[in-house]
Amino acid sequence: MSVLEEFINFLYGVREELKKVVWPSKELVIRASVAVIIFTFFFSVYLWILDLIFAKMISLFLTKL
Repeated sequence: MSVLEEFINFLYGVREELKKVVWPSKELVIRASVAVIIFTFFFSVYLWILDLIFAKMISLFLTKL
């Protein structure tokens, strides 16, 4: 079997597997995306606040030396 035939068989296999996929609805994709964006926003604010706190603590510690 040539490389081209193997590649064509692979593409047919991919096509058959994609027919079995249950794709999410548009509403589910939008809701999940909004949830991820909101979570990312709040987690980044949390990390930003922690960074400020630790930077201040290190600054205070280094000035005491």
